[in-house]
Amino acid sequence: MSPEHLSALIAEIEAETPLDFSAAAIDAQYARRLMASHFCEIDARLAACGLLLEDRLEMMAAIAAHALVENMLLQLVQLRAVAALHERAKVRGGEPQGAGAEGGSAAGADGAVDAAFREWMRRHGIG
Repeated sequence: MSPEHLSALIAEIEAETPLDFSAAAIDAQYARRLMASHFCEIDARLAACGLLLEDRLEMMAAIAAHALVENMLLQLVQLRAVAALHERAKVRGGEPQGAGAEGGSAAGADGAVDAAFREWMRRHGIG
């Protein structure tokens, strides 16, 4: 397993269901390569610990399943936040503003969460 081969496989999967990177400050190819390299590193560490191929495959499947659960949770939280933003705007009789709006209706808790997320992205070289 190599990062190049794994990146190519990820790209094939994405051909079926493309990811939208337009709102992210990271290139799709770079993101695939980063995650593929990470998976290969995990596999190498597991092999160095003496895990057999079948055991490593099971561990990698568990990691992938965990990432799917995490993605699902993030999507649900995002959908709830957008729904709450729309609901608050309807109560005020105005139009909902984007979750990344500064000031206005996104101030307070939403603004703090957005600022923290942007800082996390900057720390990791994504934003």
